[in-house]
Amino acid sequence: MNAFSKIIAIIITVILLFLTPVLYMAQKQDIISQSYVSNETTKFIDSIKNSGYISPEMYMDFVKKIDATNNLYNIEIVHSHKVVEPLYDENTGTFLEGYDTYYYNTYQDEILEVFDQGKDYEFFQGDYISIIVKNRTKTIATRLMELFYSSDIPDEQILITYGGVIRDEMD
Repeated sequence: MNAFSKIIAIIITVILLFLTPVLYMAQKQDIISQSYVSNETTKFIDSIKNSGYISPEMYMDFVKKIDATNNLYNIEIVHSHKVVEPLYDENTGTFLEGYDTYYYNTYQDEILEVFDQGKDYEFFQGDYISIIVKNRTKTIATRLMELFYSSDIPDEQILITYGGVIRDEMD
């Protein structure tokens, strides 16, 4: 029985001395990656807000920069354009007092189609752009936590959301 307890003590010691620091370093790497992706996302969206357009080169440069973290990401860009329409009574054919306001959303697939045509995607002043960036592959920290805790950990450990109002528009 004494030999068995010594083996268990050695196993626990190995876990505490080697695996715990590796898990800690992997989690720190996730924090660094999250911070880097957050900074690059902020720069990307702020440049869009200031210039009033997205060029294919801007988008590909952003994707290359965040891919440098050795993780794969899902990127969701949404452009919201505010539409104001006067109220209209179809029965009488007259305009009523007031107006109706809603947002028309353009999603990433439509934006990428504009890029495929070799054009920049343009915004109007006052439009809203938002982006969600989340990792789609398991990070090393996620894999180690699953091994350590023997449970399923969600893949999305890096999640960034950012957006804002377009301040300028293309001439």
